[in-house]
Amino acid sequence: MTTERERTGRPATGGVLPPIVPLALIVGVSPFATDMYIPALPTIARELGTSASVVQLSLTAFLVAFAVGQLLAGPVSDGIGRRPLLLVGTAGFALASVGCALAPDATTLVVARVVQGLAGAAGSVAGRAMVSDTTTGPRTAKVFGTLAAINAIGPVVAPLAGGAVLTVGSWRLMFVVLAVLGAVFTAAVALRFGETLPATARGGTGFRANGRRIRDLMAIGRFRAYVLTGVLSTIGFFAYIATSSFVFQRQYGFSEQLYTLVFATNASMMIVTTLVFRRVVGRFSEDTLLTAGLVVGAMGSAAVLVFAVAGTGPVAVWCALAVVTGAWGFVLPAAMTRTQAVGAAHPGTAAALQGGLTFGLGGLGTPLAGALGGTATAMGAVMATLIAAAVVVQLVATRRGRSA
Repeated sequence: MTTERERTGRPATGGVLPPIVPLALIVGVSPFATDMYIPALPTIARELGTSASVVQLSLTAFLVAFAVGQLLAGPVSDGIGRRPLLLVGTAGFALASVGCALAPDATTLVVARVVQGLAGAAGSVAGRAMVSDTTTGPRTAKVFGTLAAINAIGPVVAPLAGGAVLTVGSWRLMFVVLAVLGAVFTAAVALRFGETLPATARGGTGFRANGRRIRDLMAIGRFRAYVLTGVLSTIGFFAYIATSSFVFQRQYGFSEQLYTLVFATNASMMIVTTLVFRRVVGRFSEDTLLTAGLVVGAMGSAAVLVFAVAGTGPVAVWCALAVVTGAWGFVLPAAMTRTQAVGAAHPGTAAALQGGLTFGLGGLGTPLAGALGGTATAMGAVMATLIAAAVVVQLVATRRGRSA
């Protein structure tokens, strides 16, 4: 189904795109809020006197809350505008980060992470909708590519910053840093961001109006396919995010600092490939680039599994994971662009469904590899299975789209 926006090439409004760097940081708050404290997960479990699975629940809680928050905030932003949600989200993120820093036990930490995820979601989904409000066509793809490139710095900087914090303080200091970032985001929105969705373009508020927007988008077959592709591939990718610290530190004996180097090196691959995506997106279709990224990601995941089973050691697994993270430099911006284009009638709701369902179901899948043993073999098996399934969905949906 082709939307009016895709037929006409016109953006939804005449609004002005906010400054790209602060917008990218707000949209990409989730990777930073998760990746920064991943090197400290074993330490947190020890200091709070709990198990690894319970500490991993704090990661899952954030991701699920981040997903639910998007599902709630996206349709609301189509009804009341983007800027109010950005202000509430960034301020709430700062306060919740303070709560995480002061958490006396694992339960309090999980609760604070839920609030942090809900607040971060409001800013993230409204920020992505601002891009759809103010750009169209190849320009939209390039902006999402820019956002992805800047966001890709987060997985590089965050674990390095986390590792640095651990050398001078405890894991609690990490959340103090996140609280400061939240305060800076709030100031940036208040001073530099204007509203991109005028009153005349808003679709009303309330459960009925929000439900109608969701039904409209979910009735589009291609939209459903993009969402399903995102869910499957993200569960596979999050298996790496949630399990790799235990694999490299416990199974392979890496220190926190050396694991941080592993994670940062892999994430650097995504920076490179997102920059490549920006250059080639006008020459190849977004669907082609999305398919290519998924196929490469599936191949890299299969290599992780093969190397783990063969016992070739951590370096081979490390290199295979770098291939997967590099593939995400194509998958992430292409998926965002296509989902927003197909769902352009309700940009906030489209961003909510794409991000909310992807992060929500992906977050629920984070303990899967841990439940299967938390080994390199379990991680590789989950990654390869789910990302390969995403490839199948994408290929089938693309073929049906061409024949329609």
